[in-house]
Amino acid sequence: MKFQITRSAFIDGIRKVQNVISGRDNLAILQNVKIDATETGLTLTTTDLDITIKCQIDAEVKVPGSTTLPAKLLAAAISKAEDGVIEVAVDEKDQATITSGHARYRLAGKSARDFPVISESEETSVYTVSKAVLGEMFRKTAYAASQEDTRRALKGVLLSFKNGKLTMVATDGRRMAKVEQELEFPAVNENDIIVPSKAVAEIVRSLSGEGDAKIIIRKANLCCEVDGVRIFSKLIDDTYPNYNVVIPANLTETVQVDRQLLMKALERASVMSMDESRATLLTFEANILTVSSGQSDIGEVKDEVAIKYIGEKIETGFNPAYIMDALRAIDDDEVTIKISNGHTPIIIACSVPFIYVLMPLRQK
Repeated sequence: MKFQITRSAFIDGIRKVQNVISGRDNLAILQNVKIDATETGLTLTTTDLDITIKCQIDAEVKVPGSTTLPAKLLAAAISKAEDGVIEVAVDEKDQATITSGHARYRLAGKSARDFPVISESEETSVYTVSKAVLGEMFRKTAYAASQEDTRRALKGVLLSFKNGKLTMVATDGRRMAKVEQELEFPAVNENDIIVPSKAVAEIVRSLSGEGDAKIIIRKANLCCEVDGVRIFSKLIDDTYPNYNVVIPANLTETVQVDRQLLMKALERASVMSMDESRATLLTFEANILTVSSGQSDIGEVKDEVAIKYIGEKIETGFNPAYIMDALRAIDDDEVTIKISNGHTPIIIACSVPFIYVLMPLRQK
């Protein structure tokens, strides 16, 4: 195998696929990037067996072939190479010679025959979504997925393609984020899938710039195609809980508050809320929200934020980080908080079809 490629194109391709490489895998071949050289250019592939990333890049292929090379060493070598054209030649023993200017590297590769075969079964459903829209929906939800070894379904993001909409939901049992977007697709393509959080992170990394992303469902697998990059992931084979039942229906009070002012008050309060089980207290009174936290024997903080509210006094407590997660996901200058009392969940909402449901903490 032999090809020539510009340094910038080569390093860009390697960076797009190297995130799934882990130093802890028992299979040595999983530390390598597979390189397929054909008349149309190069295809770079990496996998951790759960997620696979393929990237197509332009190259002048003089001798077609396939090999695998250690991904981290290859990335390091190319990143230090001079700008310009790089030549890569691989012999029958998968020994690669990389020439850049006056520098020459030798890398010991492994046969492409030993690399895991990535099944690309027949497509069952295909959806086209704006990259900007898809990235924004993940930004508004993915942080709420569970990071603990709880129910498998909660360790990913639900993508529900129903009734001409894409509904995206994530929850860890203490809070839930939900966002909706109208989307055109045939009724026969209605689906519910759960995408693992790690795969979501890889998809989000690929969504820069303008244009569309294509989401392809193949049996128990997902493929996301973006700008020459294909991200394959196993789906979480589980039933997602009925998220609608946790959305409180009879919240009697509505509060409007400046998002940035509330964020800053919570940041100040979080200094005294290192213990995640200890609530930051929110006290809603006529046109004033008091944010306080801490313990008298250690230290306390109290802050006030102007709000639009004319109801009765309500006291409730939350993990401040959970509220700030939602505020960071919202772009509006002003957010709406719906509340009834200090013991039931609240809803944080904004001008787009997004809601965030948060359970209160017991006050100690």
